Amino acid sequence: MKLRTVLSVALLITIAGLPATDAAAAQFKPTEAEVLRDDVIAKTVAWRTKSAETTLKKGTKYEQSQPYLTAEAFLMATYSLGQNENFVLKGLAILDKQAKRDPKDFVAEFYRGEVLRWLDRRDDAKAAWQKALNKATAAVEENGRNCTAHYYRGAALVRMKKADEARRALKKAAKTDFDPVMVDFQIGMTYIIDQNWKAARDAFDDVHEMDPRYAHLYFFRGIAWEKIGRKDALLYDLGQFVKLAPNSPEAKQARAILASVR
Repeated sequence: MKLRTVLSVALLITIAGLPATDAAAAQFKPTEAEVLRDDVIAKTVAWRTKSAETTLKKGTKYEQSQPYLTAEAFLMATYSLGQNENFVLKGLAILDKQAKRDPKDFVAEFYRGEVLRWLDRRDDAKAAWQKALNKATAAVEENGRNCTAHYYRGAALVRMKKADEARRALKKAAKTDFDPVMVDFQIGMTYIIDQNWKAARDAFDDVHEMDPRYAHLYFFRGIAWEKIGRKDALLYDLGQFVKLAPNSPEAKQARAILASVR
């Protein structure tokens, strides 16, 4: 490299206010297949499975890619909950395969944990979340601008009930432009862990403002309302949740709470 080129690069780094070691990190950009995966998963976790399926079908040119297969498998498992356990197990098998296929894939590993939790295989779920945490941590160390890695690092820490660490990771995900709805939902979950009910309610209020059809905000905000002493708000939120996510693992619990307080 010519001296003039070296000096030009150094000058640009200085002007941008970035140390030389951060120059590569500033260039992080997900692939088109990863963008598709993240869009499908965002709709799936919000329990808008039909919309997620429509989005997935638009990306069939990526259907052999790791991100596509991960999104497809998680959507299949979510859609089939309470209806067809064979398809839940098929989705899990694909996620197992994807996690082994790419040892760095923290997304497939995290959703393996989610499906295993639904199947009440809690020890296996914890092991999957730990692997997701380890992989996401390695990705962050490789590139500090990797917003996806920051988010899944935070989400895995939530599952491991490490609220303070999770919030720090999630705030970094927000600063590096990960989906704010998903970030704020997980921040709300950290306050549920801390039993800081007003902070949890406020976080779920933020989710509601951005996406009022994000089903699980109603379940967990309902729990916060109960602890705050607002039975009316509890009833409304759990009613909304059951309407939006009737086949979710938490729906049975929501119906039981509704029946007990009416």
